Amino acid sequence: MIKILMVEDDPLILKNLSELLKNEGFESHQAVSVNEAKEILSEKKFDLILLDILLPDGNGFSLFSMIKSITDTPVIFLTASADEFSVVTGLDMGADDYIEKPFRPRELISRIKTVLRRSGRTGSTVKIQDITVDMDKG
Repeated sequence: MIKILMVEDDPLILKNLSELLKNEGFESHQAVSVNEAKEILSEKKFDLILLDILLPDGNGFSLFSMIKSITDTPVIFLTASADEFSVVTGLDMGADDYIEKPFRPRELISRIKTVLRRSGRTGSTVKIQDITVDMDKG
């Protein structure tokens, strides 16, 4: 099952997004701050991270840099920071996508699936030692 970490401090967004992801067959985990996200990331691996920029104890850009220094997990910024500087900064840092709030749920799911497909994390691959088998492609 595809595991997604949502780093978001708005409880209503977390609730609705968790339900949406569950209905689409994803396993979701939540962090409401930079520190909580760091703790969770030290314990678990994820297939994708949805990351807000404005967090109570820091910003998503610095967390993004830390994430990318330790893993190649795809990251989608999901944020209300829609100014051109923030969008360009996020994409130039290497984000896999940048989605502005309010977002359309079906579009978000489509973008998540696209990023997962591009990164080879569709959940259809099985790795045994040095051999990787893509169950979709055979």
